[in-house]
Amino acid sequence: MKYLIAVIPGILFSISVLSIAGDVSVSAQVRLAPTPTLTGRVATLAELEKARFEWMQSAHADTYDNGMGANTTCARCKSPRNWDENVLAQAQALDCATCKREPGAPRPELESGLPVAQGDWKHIGCDVCHQPVGNSYLTSIAFWDQAAEQYEPVKSVTELCGKCHEGRHGFHVIEEQEMSPAHKGWECTRCHGAHGAPSQCTDCHNPAIGYGAEEHARHPGTNCTACHDAGGLVIWHDQDDGSRHYDEYVPVRFAHTLTSWPSHNIQTGVWCGRCHHLRQNNSAPVASEPACRECHRDGFSMFWCEYFPRDVSPLATPTRSPASR
Repeated sequence: MKYLIAVIPGILFSISVLSIAGDVSVSAQVRLAPTPTLTGRVATLAELEKARFEWMQSAHADTYDNGMGANTTCARCKSPRNWDENVLAQAQALDCATCKREPGAPRPELESGLPVAQGDWKHIGCDVCHQPVGNSYLTSIAFWDQAAEQYEPVKSVTELCGKCHEGRHGFHVIEEQEMSPAHKGWECTRCHGAHGAPSQCTDCHNPAIGYGAEEHARHPGTNCTACHDAGGLVIWHDQDDGSRHYDEYVPVRFAHTLTSWPSHNIQTGVWCGRCHHLRQNNSAPVASEPACRECHRDGFSMFWCEYFPRDVSPLATPTRSPASR
């Protein structure tokens, strides 16, 4: 059976919605669009089962966030069917000043936050990106707009991914991908599993052979994007044992706390001075923890190390040309 077409990591199939063992049924909690536009083919049972199997391996299958008492605000992307735009905490959640604090400090409670119990959390189900039809879903894609309570048409899987993965708390992955010299023009699903299965650079690239193999061997525990990022993100040694990049050298961004996240702006060239440079007070060339104060005694620099000459845009390519080795 041909694999479910035109799908993306956000097209996920909730255990409450699908049953592999028996009939596939639409949960009573799934709301149909007021006037759905029925276009495209309806997925078969075999396609639904295959898609759900991939989804269960993905992070989208378990997106629960306790939200510090206001997780309905987190649900905007992590569980759209649970999101309530009318709660008073919503405005606070979108106001950076509300959470202003030192990196790594606990998130504050948001006033009037209405928590969603874990048992009621819907994660990112297939109905977020596909319109339900009877016992199944359309294979064509659309985005469920919770505020408008209807599906919004999208032109591509990248546009659909961008509904949640672009511009949220410093994660400009779609914009980065559009700038990437190495993967320019690629859609998200060319690297990521269509229903969210994990992916990594070595799925396509073998670092042990070809140009650069010697340098790759000298850098065990270094995420590929730490060296090949074209956007100049800070590199640090992730010591968070709950991180999927634990004990790796990896780019870091601002997202509630300083958080590891592989760059999507990739180049083949490498500038060794990115990590191997003299720093203040004779400290190590690469920070062992995300403490901006190691170098920036008078204030934080949240997006990149100011040792590097930068363009105006925080996502710009470094003005100093990387030197390949």
